[in-house]
Amino acid sequence: MPDWRQFMARLSQALAALPKLFWVAGAAILASLAVALWLELSGPPYAVLDEGLSPADGGKVIAQLQKLGIPYQLQAAGNIIMVPAPQLAQARLQLGGAQVPGSDVQTAWSQLEDAPMTASDLAQSTMAQQALQLSLQQSIQSMNGIHSAQIFLALPQETPFLADQPKPAASVVIEADAAAAQAQGQAIANLIAGAVPGLTANEVTVETTGGVTVFPAGGAMNTGTQLQTTAEIEAVAAARVATLLIPLVGAGNFQTDVSANLDFTQEHIHQITYGPGHLISHQLLTQSMQMDGSSMAIGIPGALSNEPPQATTATPTPPATTAGAGKGSTTPQPKQSSSNTDQTYAMDESDADITNPDWAVKSVAVSVVLNKAALSGGVTMDQVKTAIAGAFAYPNVSVNVLAASFQQPPGQLVSAPLIAAAPPLAQAVLEMMAAAALLFGFAVPAGRRLAGVNLQSFLPVQPRPMPVVLPPRDFSDLREQAAENIPGVARLLQNWAEDNE
Repeated sequence: MPDWRQFMARLSQALAALPKLFWVAGAAILASLAVALWLELSGPPYAVLDEGLSPADGGKVIAQLQKLGIPYQLQAAGNIIMVPAPQLAQARLQLGGAQVPGSDVQTAWSQLEDAPMTASDLAQSTMAQQALQLSLQQSIQSMNGIHSAQIFLALPQETPFLADQPKPAASVVIEADAAAAQAQGQAIANLIAGAVPGLTANEVTVETTGGVTVFPAGGAMNTGTQLQTTAEIEAVAAARVATLLIPLVGAGNFQTDVSANLDFTQEHIHQITYGPGHLISHQLLTQSMQMDGSSMAIGIPGALSNEPPQATTATPTPPATTAGAGKGSTTPQPKQSSSNTDQTYAMDESDADITNPDWAVKSVAVSVVLNKAALSGGVTMDQVKTAIAGAFAYPNVSVNVLAASFQQPPGQLVSAPLIAAAPPLAQAVLEMMAAAALLFGFAVPAGRRLAGVNLQSFLPVQPRPMPVVLPPRDFSDLREQAAENIPGVARLLQNWAEDNE
């Protein structure tokens, strides 16, 4: 293997032998790459304009942006359209003014309004049903946690007999997380039932793309849903623990593991409660009266009229009257009746049906491993344990905190700005390497070969015409004439010299 010094010497000789034209071309390429790199790194940041559009709507948006002269970028296989952040508001206003992309809901209602008079009742009812489905779909997709939705309405035709009138029904397929789907199932059913006349919430079926029926509530959750719900509870708990520990010990100085125990038992309880009070539902009151022998009221027992008379100075009664009274007559006695009250009581009773939730958290176990180096700032393990235990309101929370020395990886971690700038830098380096490979791998060898090639050998050779050989002329006659007339020849030469002066 030759020495690297010899190789470098040969390389320097080869580079010195290159013509200046190649160096100028290489400098121009490097300057263009530097300008492209500077524009790439110093350009304005891009913001998301639209995402999740259909291919047709995405094409409309891109065509309108090209027409307006607004630069754009496509990411996530064209599902995300980005424009420069300073031009985001302008792009949205101009796209909204041009109604791009057109709303499917608005288009459906416009088609219904612009339907010709010759359209049949079936066609108009179909267009109205489609417009209603799209409107409900847009409303459901705007709910928290719902990514997409698809609605199917079964609206039967009206009959003249109300007893035979079939009831409408609806089905909804949503794409959402398990927790969001369970939380929004009842609301989605109530929304559709309120928009369709004659439809009740119990006739609406809401299912997820994973095949889980969230409304109406059925039996116990399947195994997949239980595992997903448990994983979500553990992820939320781990995020809450991380939120507490980052200000105390710093990011990267702890490891967390959360295990949740959920109860998926479903119970339906029928409860009757009797209150402490009572209500009088019926009352009958009978009052007593006191009468004498002649059926005349002489008073009420206990009144002042029944008291003994006071002493008087009246004239005594004649003896005859007294004797007559004592012989055959008797004093009439008063009659007394009793008072009765008849009352009927009703107890305070309340009847209720109680259905427990689909799941409940029984206990949570949190294990945390801390870096010993992070505990030097005055933070103790007991404080960390108390903070974590107080962050949850579950019935049973167990926290285990362990301090240990963390093993650092062999390589130093790259800072966040360098990580963020790595993709454009890598792209620029790859472009420079490609340009260098193109220059030294193709342009330089091609120039050398072109320099050593005789271009005239590739040109067609034109045959040269043969020179015309004239026979030698005989000037003997002229010589004889000049010898005979020497003065005339002298004058001729003199005149020619004067004319050519």
